[in-house]
Amino acid sequence: MKTLRAARLGLPIAALAVVLAGCSSPRELVKPTPLTEISNEKPPQVVWSDSSGGDQNNDLTAIAPVESDGRLFVAGPDGDVLAYDLESGDELWSADLDADLSVGGGAGEGLVVFGSDDGRVFALEADSGALRWQTTIRSTVDAAPSVGFGDVAVRGRDGTLAVLDVENGEVRWRQSRSQPPLTLQGQGRVLMFPDALAAGFDDGTLAVYAREDGNEVWSRTVALPTGRTDVDRMVDVDATPVFADGVFYAASYQGKLVALAAQGGRELWSRNFSNANSIAAGSRALYLSDADGVVWAIDRRSGDALWRQSDLAHRGLTGPALIGGYLVVGDREGYVHVLSSASGALLGRADWGDPLIDPILQVDGRGVAVTRDGELRVFTLD
Repeated sequence: MKTLRAARLGLPIAALAVVLAGCSSPRELVKPTPLTEISNEKPPQVVWSDSSGGDQNNDLTAIAPVESDGRLFVAGPDGDVLAYDLESGDELWSADLDADLSVGGGAGEGLVVFGSDDGRVFALEADSGALRWQTTIRSTVDAAPSVGFGDVAVRGRDGTLAVLDVENGEVRWRQSRSQPPLTLQGQGRVLMFPDALAAGFDDGTLAVYAREDGNEVWSRTVALPTGRTDVDRMVDVDATPVFADGVFYAASYQGKLVALAAQGGRELWSRNFSNANSIAAGSRALYLSDADGVVWAIDRRSGDALWRQSDLAHRGLTGPALIGGYLVVGDREGYVHVLSSASGALLGRADWGDPLIDPILQVDGRGVAVTRDGELRVFTLD
């Protein structure tokens, strides 16, 4: 579930206050679809759990866990970082960044990296939690960092994309895009490749940059702003794009879902869609929830709908996670739902009592999620 933020004073303060005093969008004022009885043949089963830090009941925080080499890393809004063994749930180490965080971390190349609300970036040794380096970018870190190929990619709330040297945190290059007057809170991760980076932006575009020097390779519009008000014109590409078989898939809020060829960005197909949460990809389909809480399976080759599940409409869903061949979503009332990836049928449900942070992770056939009250849970669908 996303909330609004002002990138600059593009709305009158009184009007902005009215918007922010409500929910993420007018859709959230619609009464949630009541749950009906199901067979519950595939309920999520918690393997282990632990209180992993402070609660995230402030909608401006979305600190999801990250995994690397059989270890889970999770942080609280006050900067407390914990590392766990994925299999046993044993705590491996803890660290205090003494910083306010709004987004989760990134892990790889022996590091786990977090960014703070005041623009600091911390790289911790994944084995011990010791600080390897710390640096600063121009703006609040607004997306979980990405780590790979000798680099760390960090995104700022002001539209900055900074690429840092993984060894010492020095800024290798920086790009910046202008921000619309009003955007959704948070941004998607940067996708990293040996020779390129790709990211979606709040202005409704997907851009690819050369990893070595930051030169733009291509940029394509996912959705054009329409409407008279700043709220109507929001087209953030906030979900981390999906890359599979030489194709980028990206979705915007109040806009479109598109497939773009990696070579040159040629549009292969598009369809009207509104999405701001995580997207899962299978061998044939994309799985995502729209702004009304309807879960969809979309054919990757054609963009056609394979099925849609509306029984969870207006329940404030996370994006789906593909776990063991099934789909898992959480809702804002604290229920976790399991769906068939083949048909969308509801197969399982559990009441965890608190909403989940998007995204839910899939690691070796297990699910990993953090609740709004800070509970880290590893679960299966066995």
